[in-house]
Amino acid sequence: MPGRAMTESETGHSVGKKIVRASIAVVIAHFLFKFAGLLQVMVLGSYLDPGIYESVYVVVFEGCIFNIFLIGEEVIGPAFLPVFMQEMDTKSEGAAWQFGSIVLSVQFVILLGIVAVLMFAPGSMIELMTAWDADKNPEKFELARKSLFWLAPALVCLSLGSTTYMLLNGYKRFFLAAFGDAAWKFCVLVCVLVGMGVFGFDFRALVFGLVVGSIAKLVTHLIRLPEIRRFRPSFAFSNPAVKQMLLLILPLICGIVFAKYRDLYNNVTILSRLEEGLMQANSFGRKLHGAIGWLVPYALSIVMFPFFCEMVDKDDKKNFASLLSGSGRMLLSVLIPLSLVCVAVSEPLSAVMFHRGKVTAEVASWTAVAMSCYILVLPAHATECLLMQAFFAHRRMVSATVIGIAFSSLSIIISYVGVVIFGATGAAALAVIALGYTLSRTLKAVFLVIFLKKNVPIFPGHETLVFMLRAVVVGVVSAGLCAISLRLFERYVSSSSNDIILLAKLATGGVSAAFGFVVSVWLCRMNEPGDMLKWAFRQLSAKRSGKA
Repeated sequence: MPGRAMTESETGHSVGKKIVRASIAVVIAHFLFKFAGLLQVMVLGSYLDPGIYESVYVVVFEGCIFNIFLIGEEVIGPAFLPVFMQEMDTKSEGAAWQFGSIVLSVQFVILLGIVAVLMFAPGSMIELMTAWDADKNPEKFELARKSLFWLAPALVCLSLGSTTYMLLNGYKRFFLAAFGDAAWKFCVLVCVLVGMGVFGFDFRALVFGLVVGSIAKLVTHLIRLPEIRRFRPSFAFSNPAVKQMLLLILPLICGIVFAKYRDLYNNVTILSRLEEGLMQANSFGRKLHGAIGWLVPYALSIVMFPFFCEMVDKDDKKNFASLLSGSGRMLLSVLIPLSLVCVAVSEPLSAVMFHRGKVTAEVASWTAVAMSCYILVLPAHATECLLMQAFFAHRRMVSATVIGIAFSSLSIIISYVGVVIFGATGAAALAVIALGYTLSRTLKAVFLVIFLKKNVPIFPGHETLVFMLRAVVVGVVSAGLCAISLRLFERYVSSSSNDIILLAKLATGGVSAAFGFVVSVWLCRMNEPGDMLKWAFRQLSAKRSGKA
């Protein structure tokens, strides 16, 4: 990431330039991915009945298929890529692909087993995930059961795509690796629309789109991975690289499975007890912070991971700490104010994005509540993305796992106490779940910093505290001016819920927030946003002159 912290040495500067160039490519691909994802959700919400959306998309796809996929992705990335790169650097490309072939072969066999279980016992899985069965909500139960049977095969291509993603990153081909996700989302959207023409507005159209989209993701990766010809089916478990990867996986998988259980419990299990529409609103509400988080922080962390691995192997603590701390401050200087501004505009933003078609005004208002609570996790999410890659590069899987399990448990406890014990319903239930999630992720990021500081001098205490205070002040001023402008707009211009009026209202709030941001950054003497702009202009000028 650009900034003063990364120009302390020629090596750090060179790495910084490589990371930013690669990050730009990944950000573009992730922008397409998230734009397609938001468009997909808006279309599905408009045309599909809430019961179909919740049963097929939220419960079966997001709750089951996608969570299983994420378990594989979050295990494979940290454990596979460092070992693959080590084999490539210390031995040869052939040795790296011998290791890669074993991983792909084993992964494929495991996926076939999981898919077989899902297809032969879909009803048992739905009963395990939700409060539904053949007696309670029989229509939703049957719809979810059928959908899981037909959607299960999509898991094979989705999960294999995680490994091909890492292989492309290992070769520093970041754009097409990330673009595979965008191709998946766009293909899902197109195929769902085609499916609606063939099957009508029922679950088969959605299932058709999701299955075909998963194939598109894997094919997109393979187009840019000619080295796949080196793949040979193999189960040589005696390979030392495989043993090394297993040692990395064992602690990781415990934490990741627990984190996915947290997501399943918060987003599906506990909400399946309550009124229809809450799961849909919760799903909608998570999209904004997910989109922004994937757009820059996650994209940056993916690009930084191979470079982190190289620095750790060289024991270059100085540049490692400078890179991580500088990147973190850059992100937080923008994301703390942005998250607070998003809280201020959550109501009109939710209305303009989701209040259409079959999405009721009540679901749109619930979505605004969920969105405003989830978006507050954005700064912690961004910091965690960088910190987790730093832990993985140091092979400190156990520490990261223990911290993750502790704070995933906290999120589950908050949801259980608020919804089950105190009986929160409607918007209150969404607020309890979302704020519990936000609090747990924020505390997790703090503890990750504390533990990593024992080995690497990241985020100096006094300097970081002053920076955080400035960022919060900038955020409060920006969000405050935004909120005031929205109220004045409603009072003197219009309070209509027409899309054109809502867009004008959002534009007014955005301009006010931008003005507040610029002025308060100057008054607080917060250098990071200005440093980013200066660095970007320098890079553009250098590129035009052929020196970059």
